[in-house]
Amino acid sequence: MFRFSVRPNRAHLVNWREWGPEAFQEAQQQGKLVALFITAFWCGFCQRMDENALSGDEVITLLNGFFVPIRVEESQRPDVDLRYNQNGWPTIVFLTPDGGQLFTVNHMDPEPFANILAKTANLYQEDKEALLDSASPIVHGGLGGQQDDDDRSPLAPPLLAEIAGMVEGLADQENGGYGTQFKFLHTEANEFLLYLYEATGESNNLDHVVFTLDKMRRSATFDGKDGGFFRYSSQPDWNEPHPEKLLDDQASLLRNFLHAYLLTGDASHRESAEGLIEYMDSTLWDESKRAFHGCQDYVRETASPAPALDSQASPMISVIDEYIYCDANARAASAYLDAWWVLGREDCLERARQVLGSLWRDLRAPGGGMYHYSDGQPHAPGMLTDAVAAGAAFLDAFAVLHEEDYLDRAKELAAEIIQNHRSGQGGFLDISQTGPASLQIPIPVLTQNALAAAFFVRLADLTGDLSHREQAVWAMKSFPNSHRKFGAFAAGFGHALGRLLSLPLVVTVAGEPGTPEVRALAKAALTQMGHGDLVLRFRQDHDNGPAKAEFQLEGRFAGSIADPDKITPEMVKYLGHK
Repeated sequence: MFRFSVRPNRAHLVNWREWGPEAFQEAQQQGKLVALFITAFWCGFCQRMDENALSGDEVITLLNGFFVPIRVEESQRPDVDLRYNQNGWPTIVFLTPDGGQLFTVNHMDPEPFANILAKTANLYQEDKEALLDSASPIVHGGLGGQQDDDDRSPLAPPLLAEIAGMVEGLADQENGGYGTQFKFLHTEANEFLLYLYEATGESNNLDHVVFTLDKMRRSATFDGKDGGFFRYSSQPDWNEPHPEKLLDDQASLLRNFLHAYLLTGDASHRESAEGLIEYMDSTLWDESKRAFHGCQDYVRETASPAPALDSQASPMISVIDEYIYCDANARAASAYLDAWWVLGREDCLERARQVLGSLWRDLRAPGGGMYHYSDGQPHAPGMLTDAVAAGAAFLDAFAVLHEEDYLDRAKELAAEIIQNHRSGQGGFLDISQTGPASLQIPIPVLTQNALAAAFFVRLADLTGDLSHREQAVWAMKSFPNSHRKFGAFAAGFGHALGRLLSLPLVVTVAGEPGTPEVRALAKAALTQMGHGDLVLRFRQDHDNGPAKAEFQLEGRFAGSIADPDKITPEMVKYLGHK
């Protein structure tokens, strides 16, 4: 189902096709070029193009008469967006009937866009062969960032140190966050710095995350009226946000705030976490689907000249993307599991169970993997990000609930990832089901493989099966030094590498969820051991005894302790030799 701006427009009069082989077959049969329009549900420029350029009679006539127009939303088809997006949304790509790329434009006003359509159609009619010969061939494209063997740094501590230094160097000491221009939330960079603090004891890493979260919470990027955080700010001080709040961001920030609260005990972080839970439950939750909607956007009742928030413009109205996205819901389930045992929120446990059940029931793809989203029916199967996110969420559930069904589902997805996504040249490919044009060639992507590596390391840690670590190595082996191209987005790669370079120390904190004793033991285990792969688990204990931390070394029980002040590396060595 195609979606357009909620303000009056005529963009639906364009005879849009879905992305797929049928559209390209039609283009070949009719001898027409393809006009691919990539939009985003929350994109202000996309909405205005619907209302203006795509509502004009001339543009509608040209698109319907001389092109096969395809409309794609980036949230529904991130695989298409990955290959074709150029400089943001909307991206309009002109393709040959067999998928070769001619040129790309972004937002345009009605007259210039009509002129481009007319000139392109005329050139195609007058000198078709020359235009087709100018198209870029369908090639690998280098999106994965892989390198030749001679260019790769080994997966070793110096590489981890370089990535850590790169992320630390991007830390904005004045405004928080990463980079000194516009600000994205970069929740993965926050988690990486918290990990570095736990593993090394370097307090500056914790300090920067706390500083960042506090700056964000006090800025316009936090919606003090309706709750939740906007996706990014055009200004480095977080005070020029764009009016969209994505589920993925809320879930990841919830984990950031819970992690910071666990390490600092600062009540403001707990307050922020509970505020996010309230926002997600009240605004994004769909009781009938037992899952969360994709995002909340705000649009003007009348179009404004810029997409950023502006108190001088017409009133804003709320619009909800009611589709259910697999990867974002999986991360929401993981965050709610954390909220259960850190805060003692039984409602969050129930909600996490509901989401995990819905994912397996409604978005499990026949033949392997997960569907990416549902609009009432599931769509877009076979994406690596969905299988990895769902697998990680099931592992998180197993780690705190100790129910084998969750582990079995994670193992099942892991086996399918290996079977359907593993590349013979290293890494895991982004899609298992190919398509027309540039989707003929699956590609390995650094950020996706970082998540896959983290999943396989955690699976190895929770099962004791070291062969899963071999898959983590495979996920990462082809990418160093390409992390340098990704800036703060390389933080996930560094985080996975840090855990991969250490063997696991498993600590299970047993007690009642949300109690200070449980949090104190968890904090001590995370911060006092100085271990590169401390695997923290939780187990609800109903015996009314004191909370305790149980240590597992090299697959065997090494003892337990109830006093967080006595958790030290020396203590673990002592327990290991008892």
